[in-house]
Parts: sequence; structure tokens; C-alpha cells
Amino acid sequence: MGEARPSVEWQSVQAEITACEQTWLGQENLSSEGYTPARYRVRFSYVVNGRTYSGSYGAASPQQCGQLLEILYDPANPSSNTGSDVLNKAWVRWVATAFGIGLALLAIWLWGSQDWFH
Repeated sequence: MGEARPSVEWQSVQAEITACEQTWLGQENLSSEGYTPARYRVRFSYVVNGRTYSGSYGAASPQQCGQLLEILYDPANPSSNTGSDVLNKAWVRWVATAFGIGLALLAIWLWGSQDWFH
């Protein structure tokens, strides 16, 4: 749950859980592969120099709003923290989106090159 600690000394701060929502993909159900446990998206906020920042992470169990957790933040960029999971990083979302689009285009190209009626 977090990113590697860089060479600059990050600072510790108490973050407060502000929301915990069950995610669509983690809904409990029985599928052909078996039981799929619930997944949750936990949101938290923290204050640095009078300004509020936020983050989120995935969890396997519900978390209690108001619970405190200790995280580290980058003093040069306080919105960067060790509490957020990797999917909150913009470059990861862009790479994943580009990869998904590339796979879709490849599938369309492969599907279109088939002569299904001969």
C-alpha cells in the first residue's frame, strides 16, 4: 500500500479515513470460478501547512470512518503520499488506458483480417 520512499526525507502525518465504499468489481457473489470477496475503496485526508490533501487505497475489508492512520508525504509535493495505492498515480492510469486501447485495436485488427464467410 504505497510507493517506495525516495531519498528526500518524507514527513509523517496523521491521516483520517473519510469514506469507505464497496467497489463494483468486489461485490460478493458466486461465479463459475468460485467466491469473489468484497473489495473496498478507502478515502482519507490529511493536513499539511494548513492545506488539506487526500488519497485513497484499495482494501479487502471495510474501514471505519474517523480512524487515523500514519502516512508519509513528500514536503516538496505534499499531495504525494505513502498511503495511496499505485492506481492513484496519473501516469499509471495513462499507461493502463493506452495499453487497453492498444489491445482493443489489436483485437479488432485480428478479427477484421479473418474471412469468416469462406
